[in-house]
Order: sequence, then structure tokens, then C-alpha cells
Amino acid sequence: MDDEYPLPLLVVGDLVRCVYDLYHYYYPVPQSYSMAGDGESAKYGVIAEVDYARFGDIFGYEVLYLVLCTDGVTRYFTEYEVQKIS
Repeated sequence: MDDEYPLPLLVVGDLVRCVYDLYHYYYPVPQSYSMAGDGESAKYGVIAEVDYARFGDIFGYEVLYLVLCTDGVTRYFTEYEVQKIS
């Protein structure tokens, strides 16, 4: 049961606002970079693919979203770093 994939909260085609918030080790960003920030560091785009990653044996799988951002770059974001724009 530990190897089951979690259900994603978002689907391909959803318009989203994304901010790298959790993995500063992998993505160096300014300290003021958060969901509550002024929006300068936020990326907007459309979910192009839903993927999964496993960061350790005890944590299980985590949902990752491949987002095609409005600047033309595709980036990966975790589920915690993505907000759906309704």
C-alpha cells in the first residue's frame, strides 16, 4: 500500500499560479518567495502533465505537476507549490 500513487488535486489543462516554496536547495530563490508574496516571483501557466516522484523510502510518492508557464518555459512544481486559478 505504500507504493500506491496519491490522487492529484489538479488535472491537465488547469490554469495555475506557481511559486517554488519547498525546495530551496534545488531551486535557489529570494527569501521573500512565498504564496503570500507580492506575486513578482510567481509563475502562471497551464498544467501539461501530472507526474510522481519519490524522495525517500518512508515518504512514499509525491504529486508533481509539469507546468507550461506563460514565459514559454516548462517547470516542475509540487502539489504544495501550485494554486488553481478559478
